[in-house]
Amino acid sequence: MNLSDITLIVAAGGRSTRMGRDKRFLDLAGETLLARMLRKGRAAGFREIILAAEGETEELRAVAAAFGARLAVDERPAQGPAAAIAAGLAVMTAEWALVLSGDMPFYDFDLVRALLSEAHGDRQVVLPTLLGYWQPLAALYRREAGTAFAAGIARGDRKLGIILRELAIKELPLTVDAGLFFNVNTPAAYRLALGRIANERRAVPMLSVAAPASGTGKTTFIERLIPRLAAHDIRIAVIKSDAHGFQLDTKGKDTDRFTAAGASAVAVSAPDGYFILQKTQVRENLGDIAAKIHSVELYITESRSRGTFPIVSLYRGKGEPLVDAQTAVLFVKNAADGRAFSAAELPPEQEILRADLDDPETAERLALFLMGRPLYGADGAMFLTM
Repeated sequence: MNLSDITLIVAAGGRSTRMGRDKRFLDLAGETLLARMLRKGRAAGFREIILAAEGETEELRAVAAAFGARLAVDERPAQGPAAAIAAGLAVMTAEWALVLSGDMPFYDFDLVRALLSEAHGDRQVVLPTLLGYWQPLAALYRREAGTAFAAGIARGDRKLGIILRELAIKELPLTVDAGLFFNVNTPAAYRLALGRIANERRAVPMLSVAAPASGTGKTTFIERLIPRLAAHDIRIAVIKSDAHGFQLDTKGKDTDRFTAAGASAVAVSAPDGYFILQKTQVRENLGDIAAKIHSVELYITESRSRGTFPIVSLYRGKGEPLVDAQTAVLFVKNAADGRAFSAAELPPEQEILRADLDDPETAERLALFLMGRPLYGADGAMFLTM
C-alpha cells in the first residue's frame, strides 16, 4: 500500500476550549491551521480526504471544498475525538485510513510509510508510540474499527484508550522528532508554532534574545546555549545590538588608519575567517545584518528590546516583562532579593510558555524546536502536552 491507497481523516472537532477561540482557523503565516493540514495531506498523495468535525459550518464547507475533502459530521455532539474517528471511518471508501488531529502543523506524512508496513493480517489499528505515549490521533485504522468507536460512544465510553483496548492493535514505537507531534492547543503553543513557521520561511533560522534591562543575563543565557546547540552540529552566529556604539579598530593598525582616513567600511580576510566593519547613518536592522553572515545554520540576536520573531524574552524583575506578538517564550528568574513574582506581575502560563532563566536544557529544547531541528530523547515529551 501507499498513501494513495488509504484515506486521510482529519479530526477537527472545533470546541477549542483550551485555546479560547476556534483554533482550526488560527492564522499561520497566511493560511489557517486547518488549511495547512489539508494542503499538506493533499500534497502527500491521498486521493480521499475526509474532514471530520462536530458540526457543519460555511467555513468548514469552504475549506473542505478548497482541498477536495469530504465533510463528515459527528452524529452526537460533545463526544470528542472518538466521534470524529467514528464519523470518518463510517463514510470512508478505502480499507485503511490515517486519522490525524487537525492541530498538528508539523506532522511529516513520511511517517505513514512505517505504519503501512504493519497494516496487515487481522490488525485493526496500527498505533504509533513516541517516548512511551500512544498517538491515537496519528494512527492507522481499519474501516471496521469504526463499529467499536460507534458502540463505545453509544454506551458512554468516549475515551480513546478505553475503545482502543477492544481492538486488535499493533503498537509501533517511533524514534522521531517529538516536534512533529506538537499540538496547537493553547495560546502559548500557538506562539511557539508561529515562531517555528517564521523560521521555516527563512534560509537560515533566527532566534532573538531580549530583555527590558541590562543585568538580566542575556549574554550568560546565550553563552550557555551556544555549546548545547553546537553539540547538534549547528553553526551559530551571534549578532549583538549595542546602544552605546563600539570601536573595533586598534590604534595604529591598518584598519584604524583606513577608518580614520574616512573609509565607510573596512574588511579583513584571514585564513581562518573575516570581519567587516561597516559604518551606517542609522541603526541597521538585525535581520539585514544577519543576511550578510554566511556559512551558519542559526542566527542569534541579542538586544535590549528589539528583535526578530521569534523572540525569547528574559525577565529578572527589572522593568516590565517584554511580551508582545513577537515573543515566543518567557524565561523568568526570581528577583535579586529572592522574591517570587506574583501572578499579576507575569502573563498567564496559558498565554505564553514560561521557563526558568537558569535552565539551559529547556532553552536548548526550545531553540531546537523553534529552528525546526529534531528533538530526541525523553525530554522532548514536553512538546507532546503543550
